[in-house]
Amino acid sequence: MTSSTPIADRTEPTADVLVERDGTVGVITINRPERLNAVTTEAGDKLRSAFLELEADPRIRAVVLTGAGRGFCAGADISGDVGNAREVLLDAWNPLVLTMQSLQLPIIAAINGVAAGAGVSLALACDLRVAAASARFELSFAKIGLMPDAGLTWLLPRVVGLGRANELALLAERLSASEACSWGLVNRLAEDGRALADAVAMAGRFAELSVSVATIKRAHHRALDADFVDQLNHEAHTQGWLQEQPDFAEATRAFAAKRPPQLTERTPPERTN
Repeated sequence: MTSSTPIADRTEPTADVLVERDGTVGVITINRPERLNAVTTEAGDKLRSAFLELEADPRIRAVVLTGAGRGFCAGADISGDVGNAREVLLDAWNPLVLTMQSLQLPIIAAINGVAAGAGVSLALACDLRVAAASARFELSFAKIGLMPDAGLTWLLPRVVGLGRANELALLAERLSASEACSWGLVNRLAEDGRALADAVAMAGRFAELSVSVATIKRAHHRALDADFVDQLNHEAHTQGWLQEQPDFAEATRAFAAKRPPQLTERTPPERTN
């Protein structure tokens, strides 16, 4: 990485959430390895701020989310006073996964180790997932009298199908990385120790793609709840808008001239929160 910028305190080397920039790729690291990167409410707020900070940087074209040490994320930190679950979800976790889903940038999870509980939610809120061969996914909610949350009951059936979602959540199963890949929960497998590097390499490919990537991400998400006619109309109107943008004109000129296109810089969205 070319630079390291902790979000929480830019002079604090032990911040719970770290941000690095590697060219056009932003890397967010959950930095609580002693807790397998279990996330406190405060760390959840910092994660959301990290995503928004990178989205506001026009140089960044994709984000990689990973965990420090040997784990990706063990979910919510329940080692101390966990507070009121309803309030924690409404105030911290739900805003985080909503921000990830609506982010203009594609997000790639580099799952370097265990993803458990709400850590699986974070992985599924990403657009693509690269997992180390020894990584695993665990949903133990049913063992402790709780249910999957932070978007898991919406995301998991849509990613792997209802039958497999039931198998994983109702039986509190553990899923290996190779099984997760065969289920479609993981896009790519990496050698142990290579998940982050492979995810960053994948993220780097977005530097060569037009800003229409953001509209594709949005279209896929809205299609999950739209009817077919509504989605057809959305495609038509969005395609018309894209055809008027500089990237399309430059890409067609470059294709005719048999040269790489010089694509425009991404314009960050205006967010009010």
